[in-house]
Amino acid sequence: MPYSIITTAYARRDIQDAIDWENMRNPGLGQYFIKDLDSKIAAIANMPLISPIRYEYVRCAPTNIFSYLVHYVVDDDKKIVTIIRVLHTSRAPVW
Repeated sequence: MPYSIITTAYARRDIQDAIDWENMRNPGLGQYFIKDLDSKIAAIANMPLISPIRYEYVRCAPTNIFSYLVHYVVDDDKKIVTIIRVLHTSRAPVW
């Protein structure tokens, strides 16, 4: 059974910023980014422990097509994944 997904306000802002950026690069590209991100989030929900821990308890999973990392934590007892940030790989994480 897939884990539940919670997305923080920071992650939602990151996602909107990424959509805006990708659409600025090429109109309509933001839709492809969302499809790529949704695919990665579905994979995380099904197998959240597969991605490595990069910072204390924070795991990072790269999107398949675009150069973004999904930063998330797993509550294995409650079966919840909290997506903290979604950042371009060229950006340093800002916590």
